[in-house]
Amino acid sequence: MNKSLSRNIFIGLFAGIFVGLFLGEYAEPLGFIGDAFIGLMQMTVMPYIMVSILGNLGKINLSKQKKLIYSAAIILMCFMGVGLIFLVVLPLFFPAWQSSSFFSSSLVLPPEAIDFIKIYIPSNLFGAMSNNVVPAVVLFSIIVGIALNSIPDNKRLIHAFDVIADALNKANKYIVKLTPYGLFGIAAHTTATLSLDELGLIQVYMVIYTMAVILIGLLFLPMIVSAVTPFKYKDILGIPKSSLVTIFATGKIVILLPQLIENIKSLFEKYGHKDEEIDSSAELVMPLAYPFPNLGTLVIMVFIPFAAWFAGQEFSLNDQSVFLASVLMSSFVAPIAGIPFLLDVLQLPHDVFQLFIVSTAFTDRIRVVLGAIHLFTLSVIAIAYAKGLLKISWPKVIRAISFTAVATVATLLPFKLLIGESFQASFDKYDSFVKMNLKSIRAPEQHTDSLTQRIPQSIIEIEESGVLKVGYMSDALPYVFRNNDGEMVGYDVELMHILAKELNVTIHWVYVPRDSIVTYVNSGYVDLFLSGFPVLGDVMEHVEFTHPYAEINLALLVKDHDRNRFKTKADIWADPEAIFATNQSSYLRVRIQEELPTVKFRNISNARQFLTGQVEADAMFFSAEAGSAWTLVYPDYSVVRPKDLHIKLPVAIMLAHNNTNLERYFNNWIELKSYDGTLTRLYSNWILGEGTKIEEKKWSIIRNVLHWVD
Repeated sequence: MNKSLSRNIFIGLFAGIFVGLFLGEYAEPLGFIGDAFIGLMQMTVMPYIMVSILGNLGKINLSKQKKLIYSAAIILMCFMGVGLIFLVVLPLFFPAWQSSSFFSSSLVLPPEAIDFIKIYIPSNLFGAMSNNVVPAVVLFSIIVGIALNSIPDNKRLIHAFDVIADALNKANKYIVKLTPYGLFGIAAHTTATLSLDELGLIQVYMVIYTMAVILIGLLFLPMIVSAVTPFKYKDILGIPKSSLVTIFATGKIVILLPQLIENIKSLFEKYGHKDEEIDSSAELVMPLAYPFPNLGTLVIMVFIPFAAWFAGQEFSLNDQSVFLASVLMSSFVAPIAGIPFLLDVLQLPHDVFQLFIVSTAFTDRIRVVLGAIHLFTLSVIAIAYAKGLLKISWPKVIRAISFTAVATVATLLPFKLLIGESFQASFDKYDSFVKMNLKSIRAPEQHTDSLTQRIPQSIIEIEESGVLKVGYMSDALPYVFRNNDGEMVGYDVELMHILAKELNVTIHWVYVPRDSIVTYVNSGYVDLFLSGFPVLGDVMEHVEFTHPYAEINLALLVKDHDRNRFKTKADIWADPEAIFATNQSSYLRVRIQEELPTVKFRNISNARQFLTGQVEADAMFFSAEAGSAWTLVYPDYSVVRPKDLHIKLPVAIMLAHNNTNLERYFNNWIELKSYDGTLTRLYSNWILGEGTKIEEKKWSIIRNVLHWVD
């Protein structure tokens, strides 16, 4: 890239940032410019990779290039070793804190396996190309290229590949000239959509990873290259500077591979080493190295120990071993696939993956920059070795290692010491939980101890009376509870307010003791009862249950330090002295004992007795949905679902026995609320915790400074 284009790239980038800040969400439509630019850049990449590898493997002398490929493999292993060291060291700089989280579907969903065969075995080459499955395309190109190399009359075909590669490279250069415009659209859209509050939630991970990228990519790797080759530190970063800026803005390495290859050629040419063999080596080693793990993708896996730390889970030595053994294979694929795989392997809650998704607006860009520096420096060292230009200066190598180590401690230790308190405040989910309120309009309501008896036989009777008597239990988080303003809130509470508004009646809330639920319902003290109560075999013969409006999954509430103690049913069987508290019905206790015959129960009246230590027990059987809400109140507890324990129950409204007319109405009403999205919204707000998020308009100059828009 010439200096004029490099200057225009920076102008486009900063102009996009300014427009995003100026217009706020009004700049979001500009994202189509960036999408179109990325599409144009991707258009030539997969064909270029294939014909480049085919052409170069077909014409090179493999016996001579063994040295190049061998050296690249050794350097790759050394780089991966550096990455693994950083993955062990970086978590040491996480500040200490306590955590809790809302329910996550990952607690109950089976892990999704990564299909490595599909990723690496090109059973359908055209499908792999259309889906950008780079490893499969590269494997095909390597196998066919090696086979082509052994065919005597291959020169015409190889020449054709060279011509196509030159044409694709030239087309790529035409598209690169559009980079300033593409970066303008990308920067404007990203700035307009990125929330500073969202960034604040993941500041620890983002700062740690950003510093790792700087330390490895801008410090360690260039110093190592300058220590073993004749190239200077400033040229190692200076020559590919424009390519790196474009890679940062687009978030893509693959679309700039042709430019990085040109940068390698320019580096060697600047030092008087220009010949066809170097050009051919650059065109071979870069595409070959691309599908293999790079330091950007490897080190971003620090999110896994961050996820354990964020969830308050101890990252034991065994977890560390499993993590390091799995991370190399996971780094072959995009983090969007590798991270969930590792979360499953280490049984970490998937709700933290949403934090990773939020962070990718920034981390994906610096990840690919580190990945590009990795590819560039690896290729430079491998080519220098193959050309006999490698000359190791051990004092410089030692200085690079020492300086990086000192810089790591000097930058991250103050962060660890200073950020802990502010970070704890940012993640005070209990505070946001108890501030939750209804999103729907409240119907008139009152609390009553009146035990007037009435069993309405139809919804018309309730409408005519103007009163809906709703029975509830206390401490039924997150279905029924009081917020810090003393208001009754929760999934079931909001559901009843929606019903009452539609019927134009007043809600009379009636507290029902747990051991008197059936009596209250069948005696007409309440019209209906709900508090996240499941349909149970020993209860449904005495009352009527409507169609389910939710479900619960049986899990365990345990102390944080015991969360690895009951990961499977086998762990429970292997601990016959363990005591499990429960306030479940006899039906559910029988269901538990069907799967765990040796389990020992200790009956308690409510979860608070266990969580406050009033009753001694090793764990408590409880629903994962409700248990997650309780961990917000008691963050030193966690929800664990033994992975092979599958007990699931529907949650429904309870009505008086044989009250089939009213039951028919509620069945239809629940179905209606399912179809119109009400139940999904309530589930997201109260069970998944989406209701704790405050929706605010994006900050922008036209709104917050100039006041041109509301």
